[in-house]
Amino acid sequence: MEILTEKEQLIQSQHFAFRLRNLYQNDRQLFNQLNDYIPYSIHINRQDNLDITYANDKLLFKAPEMEKLLEVGSSYLDEISCPILHRNAVAKATKFRENNDFDSVCSYLQQLQFNKEMKYFYSNKLILDDNLYFNISSTVDELGLIGKVFNSIFKPIHTNKVSWQQFQSLTKQEKKILHLLANGFSTKEIGERLFISNHTVQTHRRNINNKLNAKSISDLVKISLILEII
Repeated sequence: MEILTEKEQLIQSQHFAFRLRNLYQNDRQLFNQLNDYIPYSIHINRQDNLDITYANDKLLFKAPEMEKLLEVGSSYLDEISCPILHRNAVAKATKFRENNDFDSVCSYLQQLQFNKEMKYFYSNKLILDDNLYFNISSTVDELGLIGKVFNSIFKPIHTNKVSWQQFQSLTKQEKKILHLLANGFSTKEIGERLFISNHTVQTHRRNINNKLNAKSISDLVKISLILEII
């Protein structure tokens, strides 16, 4: 039996999505006959607001949240999604729509609530027509080895999403100073490196502590380690 690498597995899933979209367009009867045997969740959604217009049983039976998503619309994603990954997915979909390439595949990762438990969801999106997207998806648990890779990379994002959002509230200069502080540089050394006064460095340090709810250098180092910025 051929063993696929992680990259080959993702490429294969993209090609499968492409061929499945074409089958849906060209032979709807055969698509419906094969639907029960397709090892992916499938849904079709609108390009303008991302509301789902069709979902196969494999998606709907995953969790009651998926049934509610179909009923309520894409606004429900705000309640059941990791906000960071959701914003990234929406941004990718928007850019994908602007490119309007019917032969391209847009792949993205989200974290959604399934039976009140957060799970990662890997999707391939294609343009179906001028108004709709065609999507096939899997939870990363269904992706085998590549799913373990996704979990190892993205799990900390959800676990520490508050810290990440706080970090993103820092200005560009504050992020530079945080990085230097966490790596052991003093106020004087930071000022010399960034060509600013010690007073300005101290002001930035107070702002950083307030935004990150940190009380000491030790707290800043812990946050930096969690976010893997040092």
